Amino acid sequence: MNYYTHGTQLTAAHGHMAFYGAYAMVVLTMISYTMPLLRGREANSLLAQKLEKTAFWVMTLSIVGITLSLTAAAVLQVSLQRLSSTPLSFMETQKQIMPMYWARFGFGLCFFSGLMTYVSSFFVTGKRER
Repeated sequence: MNYYTHGTQLTAAHGHMAFYGAYAMVVLTMISYTMPLLRGREANSLLAQKLEKTAFWVMTLSIVGITLSLTAAAVLQVSLQRLSSTPLSFMETQKQIMPMYWARFGFGLCFFSGLMTYVSSFFVTGKRER
C-alpha cells in the first residue's frame, strides 16, 4: 500500500485529520474552559456557548470535508500517476485533480469561518442564565 500512496494527497488528508483531532481539539477545549475563568466568570453566557458549539460543528464538518476531498484527490492521483499502464506526469496529474483542490479550498474557507465564529465568542458578554 505504502509503495503506491507514499507522498500522495493521502498523506495530507491524514495530516489534516490527525492534527485536528489530536491537537486542535485539545487546545480548543482548554481555551473554552479557561477563557471565562480568566475573565472572572464561572462560565460563558448562553450566547457565547451557542457560538462555540456552532463553531465546533462548522470546524469539525469542514475538516471532514477537507479530509474527504484530499482522500478523493489521493485516489485519483494514485490511479493516474502510479497504477496506470500509461502514467501521467506529476504536473498533468495535478491538473486532473484540481477540482478536488477547489473543494478543499471551499472547505478551508468554511473552516476559517468557524474559527472566526469561535474567536468572536470570546467577546460576547451577557449574564449567565440558569
